[in-house]
Amino acid sequence: MKTILKYYLRLMMMVLPISFLPLVVDSFGLGRNWILMSGGILGLVLLVVTLLTEKEKQIRTNVILWLMIALVTFGWVQWGMRLVPGVKMRSVVDFGGVGTLSAWLVWLFLWLQTEDDRDAQVKWLTVAGVIAGLASLGLFLFPASKLPIVWPKDSPLVNISTNWSITGSLINEVILMVFLVSEWVKRLVIKLKKEEVYLLEAMVTSLLSLVTLLDAFRLFREGWVNLDGGMSWLIAAEAFKRSPIWGVGIGNFVEAFWQWRPVTYNLTKYWSNGFRFASSGVLNIWTEIGIVGLGIVVLMTLQVLKEKKNFKGIRAVVMGLIVMFLPYNFVSLWLMIWLLGGIRGKTNQLEMDVTIREKKVNVAPWLFGIVIVGLSAFSGYWMYRIVMGERYMRQSMLAAAKNDGGGTYNLQIKAIGMLPTLAEYRRIYSQTNLSLAGVILANKEMTDEDKQKASVLVQQAVREGKAAISLEQNNPSYWVNLASIYRQIVGVVDGSADWSYQAYQQAVAIEPVNPMTRLDMGGLLFAAGKFDEADRVFEAVVLSKNDLANGWYNWAHSAKKLNKLPDAVARLTQALALVSVDSGDYEKASKELTEWKKELEVLSKKEVEQANKPAETLETAKPLPTGSAGVIPVPSGELNPPPVTLQPTRVVQP
Repeated sequence: MKTILKYYLRLMMMVLPISFLPLVVDSFGLGRNWILMSGGILGLVLLVVTLLTEKEKQIRTNVILWLMIALVTFGWVQWGMRLVPGVKMRSVVDFGGVGTLSAWLVWLFLWLQTEDDRDAQVKWLTVAGVIAGLASLGLFLFPASKLPIVWPKDSPLVNISTNWSITGSLINEVILMVFLVSEWVKRLVIKLKKEEVYLLEAMVTSLLSLVTLLDAFRLFREGWVNLDGGMSWLIAAEAFKRSPIWGVGIGNFVEAFWQWRPVTYNLTKYWSNGFRFASSGVLNIWTEIGIVGLGIVVLMTLQVLKEKKNFKGIRAVVMGLIVMFLPYNFVSLWLMIWLLGGIRGKTNQLEMDVTIREKKVNVAPWLFGIVIVGLSAFSGYWMYRIVMGERYMRQSMLAAAKNDGGGTYNLQIKAIGMLPTLAEYRRIYSQTNLSLAGVILANKEMTDEDKQKASVLVQQAVREGKAAISLEQNNPSYWVNLASIYRQIVGVVDGSADWSYQAYQQAVAIEPVNPMTRLDMGGLLFAAGKFDEADRVFEAVVLSKNDLANGWYNWAHSAKKLNKLPDAVARLTQALALVSVDSGDYEKASKELTEWKKELEVLSKKEVEQANKPAETLETAKPLPTGSAGVIPVPSGELNPPPVTLQPTRVVQP
């Protein structure tokens, strides 16, 4: 069994860096995270079988392993005490959450137990590097005009574009190549010093070096989408002020991003992007798990530094720096855990010996096995539900692409049944209900049964939109989703406009610097005829992002409705300056601006004519009329005020 476990770990060393799961929606994110967790569970089962069948009943531990156990324990305590149900599930399934952290602990434990040759494991990793390198070379030589490649077309499993990599991203591939180049250069130097045959080392080094250069070129050409370091620092600092001990929750950086990114973020080129990770690992850890988690990581780093005298320790330090100062990525974390598992300094051997004297049976391995198998079975059950939920959701999207409304609806129900607390499923299902209702309502010859179906679908859309919010109250996208549902049923359900406005207000409160949410809210007010309020909202849009053409355009139209024609012309002129000349929007706005300028010229002429109009000649005041005796006549009797109809005062909302 030791041999089986050894080759299993070698195989996973090769497979995981280039693995993906095409059966799910996010094949390189959630899909590979699922493979990581499932692979760790299977490795634990093989380890238990090895302990039960081999004579030696020992497990290895060291300080790094215990610190990792402390970090995972803190993560689960935080997960149970601080996170809401929807965020809990997201933290389990998504890469970088508590599920991933637990998987890293399992793999660190497995690497620590094996006595396999590390150089042999590097050879298996090199196979992954060569596969990734050849795929990268092929993509580089492939005509860009024929990209992207979608295969198969009916049910696409792979979508290859210019920045595609079998490792998941170009930065993943660069890190893998740099690591392997350093390993094979070391081997080449050793062979040269010993004057041995070095053909293999030279060939592998040359190939990997060439791929590294090409990847660097591709990364420079395609660009690296990454959250700015300054923004990450401001978000981390705000998280520290709000919750210094706990942070925002492991795997929940995106919530901090929504709430605390500064308004200057809208000036960056990626202003419309959301980011799940900070610009560096250290800021990500600080934001998510606070100073306790960061302190544990620092202690682990200090422990690694004690091993810097040997080559493995140096590699672990270098890889640790990459992990800490680059955004989270799968390859660097995988290599880091592998290196930590290979540091054997101050390793303790724990004898598993709890013998029942009467029967002379050592029950310790069996107790350990029962615990591990129990945890593995529990984890495996959830691994099954996760992958089936994602599989159903992916199939529903394929059905939607084929206009199969019934199939889409039923498959999404199955997905929710597998993962009922995953809020994203609820959001998608709510939109599916609304779309199906829209199809029915668009039919002019509706029957009573059709009306009943449409009513049920609309109710379910609202219900599922609210369910997503109840699972993740601080997710602005779910509030916007509910607002859009209400907005689309305005005129069908009484009060929908008010409910939509309230949902937009909540989304703005959670994510105040997002101009698009305010833009949608202003559009709702404009459509309702509340031009004063819409004008103020559009002004806030422009203040938060002054180069957003839609903001200026809508602000111009609200001014037009308020009869502020000079302001409308000035704002539309600014909007036109921000729109590409080749676009249809430019042509439309240009025509409107021409018409408005003509109206402004006419209005200006009228104002000039009014100003130049000669003033009326005032007559000299005449004396009051008097009676024959020179007395001013005064009417007698009771005086009654003239009848006046009072108009109700219109209250303007602040």
